[in-house]
Amino acid sequence: MAKIAQIIIGDELLSGKIQDLNLKWLADFLLPTGFKLNSSEIIGDEESQIIETLKNALAKNDAIIVTGGLGPTKDDKTKAVLAQFLGSQLEENQAAIELVTEHYKRFGKEWSKGHNGYHLIPSGVTPLKNPQGLAPGLMAEIEGKLIFCAPGVPREFQHMTSEVIYPLLSEKIATQSSELEIFNIRTFGIPEEKIFHEICPGLWEELEKFGSVSSLPQIMNVDITLRLTKDSELENKKIQIIEILKKTPIWKSVWQIGTIPLAAYIIEKAKEKNLTISFAESCTGGLTASNLTDISGSSSVFLGSVVCYANEVKTGLLGVKEQTLKDHGAVSAQTAFEMAEGARQSMKSDIAISFTGIAGPGGGSVEKPVGTVGIGWSTKNKTDSKLYQFHGDRLKLKERFMTKGLFKLLQIIESM
Repeated sequence: MAKIAQIIIGDELLSGKIQDLNLKWLADFLLPTGFKLNSSEIIGDEESQIIETLKNALAKNDAIIVTGGLGPTKDDKTKAVLAQFLGSQLEENQAAIELVTEHYKRFGKEWSKGHNGYHLIPSGVTPLKNPQGLAPGLMAEIEGKLIFCAPGVPREFQHMTSEVIYPLLSEKIATQSSELEIFNIRTFGIPEEKIFHEICPGLWEELEKFGSVSSLPQIMNVDITLRLTKDSELENKKIQIIEILKKTPIWKSVWQIGTIPLAAYIIEKAKEKNLTISFAESCTGGLTASNLTDISGSSSVFLGSVVCYANEVKTGLLGVKEQTLKDHGAVSAQTAFEMAEGARQSMKSDIAISFTGIAGPGGGSVEKPVGTVGIGWSTKNKTDSKLYQFHGDRLKLKERFMTKGLFKLLQIIESM
């Protein structure tokens, strides 16, 4: 399998000013291909460090994808360093001029040489189209190996990689690997260690008979991913894998065979059954509503959310009883029960989910420590609630509260 190295350049990444978003995308993009992401390294703008990193990566890989440093400012040093690495000079390139002119026209602008140095590239290097931005990418060929330089802006990087760089990789680097298909098994509620070491100790080895296996623990679920060769036995392999899973204790925790995000999957399932959804959110502060409305088309099933942080809002808008708050407190199964029922009735939804908890770091007690959350659910046939306990910092707890409620929502949708 051909090996790819990623080199991410930028002092702003190492200082924590921005976060790199390209590594995960590139890893996901290359996963089903005949190319393996062999390494990824974040380095600063120091020229000697860039050159040393290029040298080491080229010795161990078939191709390198460099991200960042192609812009017009003084700290954008990728072109100059690449020229130094290749023992060449920056020179005016007619193909680069044509690309930059085309890029500017796309945005309704006119480019001239006085604007920047986009037309200057190392001699012997090929400029590449940037489908979403202004600065051209670069491709250098060295003794059968390739160096690509792409913008660091995620939108530009992703489009250039998929539309320009990947076709060139496929054309110029031979790979012995067959085309692959990702078979993703999504489970909920069982930790990764428990799945493979306690509940199903031989499952990994059984799945490896069909292809390479990887496991990715997430907030409250685990993705078990197989890379299956696309051949005449592909569909039969899938059937056999599902039959193996059905015989294990984790089958009841498998909520999807696929890669659809939880919120999008909920929207899809609610649409299929023509169900509407609402929320009452205290401790999650609208996070759950935001998660659902990130999905295009959510308006067909999602009606709204009451962010009821104060008790006065719980009583005034949702009809939570003053006596319930007095007897059991805002963070209780009883309050979550009345919040869910109130949200469903006030917004006239088919299903309502409520959240009331303590995200910390303060506010906890011996009886109700930080991480306690009451989650309620209500349909026309039944309203219920339960108190749960989670661990983590404030932001992680809010995410865990939300995720637990969304999985409860999915369970209700699938039962209706």
